[in-house]
Amino acid sequence: MSTPEPMNRAEVEICLKRAGLTLSPEQIDDIHRVSGYVREYLAQLGSDRPMAVEPALTFKVTP
Repeated sequence: MSTPEPMNRAEVEICLKRAGLTLSPEQIDDIHRVSGYVREYLAQLGSDRPMAVEPALTFKVTP
């Protein structure tokens, strides 16, 4: 799995400001560092996926 390219730093700061978050520069650095993963995850949220990938179906619960 390759490391996704982070979002533009200014774009991350705008999103954080729009969300009303006041963060330290270190926190912003951390969020910027993982922003590529966040963007990939958000792209999956609205997509159709097979029922078999649902984590709840991984375990069989016995009564």
